[in-house]
Amino acid sequence: MARIWSTVCLLILGLALAGTALAQSALDRDTITRWIEAAKDVQAWADTQDEEDLDDDLFDFDGLPTFDDIERAYSEIYRRDSDVRGMIRERGFRSADEWGNISARITMGMVSLEMGDVQPEMDSEMARAMREMENNPNVPPQMREMMRQQMQQAMGGMERMTEGVREDDLPALREMRGELREIIDVGEQ
Repeated sequence: MARIWSTVCLLILGLALAGTALAQSALDRDTITRWIEAAKDVQAWADTQDEEDLDDDLFDFDGLPTFDDIERAYSEIYRRDSDVRGMIRERGFRSADEWGNISARITMGMVSLEMGDVQPEMDSEMARAMREMENNPNVPPQMREMMRQQMQQAMGGMERMTEGVREDDLPALREMRGELREIIDVGEQ
């Protein structure tokens, strides 16, 4: 009896570890392709709905959204409508948590890639603005301090946006960037 119990415990532990390893794996081309197809399906469905029937407040955030905000919004999309849930499930996403997590990893990973492209320019522009402000005798000390704080808050907000982004997801996202840009509006390219 003890051997059977030990075998059962080892089997359960093995399955749990395999599930954890699978959940921790990097995004791959297949997962991203399935996500793109599901997102297209959901968008096509949304285009057939009356605007008042759609709840657009899911993506209304106070300030810049975080990884967790995006994950919650996509999870809620999955939960709210059985038709949408069915479309997403047809593409292999079996739960609101899985859909929310993969969606946030893809969306915020793309944001991270796009921000990375413009980061040197943003840093240079920020440094230039700070120098001009510091060297301007017409800016009172209190105004300088307030502007410094605002710039630091803006930079901190941008860093918080990408806190959940995984470095191991970026190669696959980079590879499929063109296809993803058709789904995710990342501004000017």
